[in-house]
Amino acid sequence: MKPHSPNFTGFKLKILFTFFCIITIAAFTECKAQSIVGKWKGISVKKIYSPEYAKQTGKSTEEQFAKDIGNSDIEYKPDHTFIMNFSSVNSSQVTTMTGKWSLTGDQLKYTLEPQYNPKKKTTTATVSITGNTMVTTAIMLQPSKIIKTNSTVPTM
Repeated sequence: MKPHSPNFTGFKLKILFTFFCIITIAAFTECKAQSIVGKWKGISVKKIYSPEYAKQTGKSTEEQFAKDIGNSDIEYKPDHTFIMNFSSVNSSQVTTMTGKWSLTGDQLKYTLEPQYNPKKKTTTATVSITGNTMVTTAIMLQPSKIIKTNSTVPTM
């Protein structure tokens, strides 16, 4: 699959953010001899809003599921690279992004390749794996209307 250059405006920006939230869920941990290496499918993301944004929306959290936000998956490879794919609901267009990851304890760090991440920012998430399901929690950089995300993904 050839990487698709995303247009970071409007709806695609929402999809990209949601995907990052889902990826945050897909973070893996080496705790309990479990590895994040493998392919994971996004199923849900819970967003925790900043107090200011919660006042605007009338809710402090929101949970979204793949059926509502689109499909996503991420494959963490043994060479510490990853490939993530996502598409919006009812769309056959798949956007593919790549990057690098590292895991220390339960702290997953991942950085998208420069073409998707010109500022070379690294995201850190706390990861836990139970059975074949991984949950990641990421604290979002401020200013942001979302201050924290919890994502859930099972292996594929």
